[in-house]
Amino acid sequence: MSILKGWPIQMRLNSNMNPSQLAKAFYYNAIENNTEDVVFDNLMDVRQIYYGNQNLSDFFNNRDVVQTDKEKILSDMTETFIPEVKQFIQTIYDFRKMNKMLSIIHEYEILHDHENRTVVAKVTTAVPLQKEQEEKLKEVFSKRFNAKKILLNKVQNNEIIGGVVVEIEDTVFDGSIRTNLEKLKRQMTK
Repeated sequence: MSILKGWPIQMRLNSNMNPSQLAKAFYYNAIENNTEDVVFDNLMDVRQIYYGNQNLSDFFNNRDVVQTDKEKILSDMTETFIPEVKQFIQTIYDFRKMNKMLSIIHEYEILHDHENRTVVAKVTTAVPLQKEQEEKLKEVFSKRFNAKKILLNKVQNNEIIGGVVVEIEDTVFDGSIRTNLEKLKRQMTK
């Protein structure tokens, strides 16, 4: 835990910190306040806002944009967030690091997922998975990776023809028909 326990989050941060350091300070602050899950949810909302507005970083860092316009957007963006998150985002804004927000969120997510033993699996299929298939994948991979929770990031790609490709951390489990056909073709040409 932080040696600055009880200090406001702004006092723990400085503008020279990189995204990983900022996320770590914020994460441990959230743990002290027992708000790490709510903070996580708010940060996932911020990520969606950034994904939906590709030029948001440029907007906040543009010196030609009037300060009051930036502050209005910032206020609207954080309106439904808990005060702790509003304060953190305001601090990041004051540090002129809004262009690092997605990196900060990513680093926070890594800390949160590690602490909660949550594993994110990218699952690629040719057709949408049925609920039973999703549950079976979660069950198998939660045992394999000793995870409390498996989040599926589902991607549809017709090029795999059928089957499933699962990517977790640095491991790929390729059960696609396309890969099996390619292996068969290589064996036949030997």
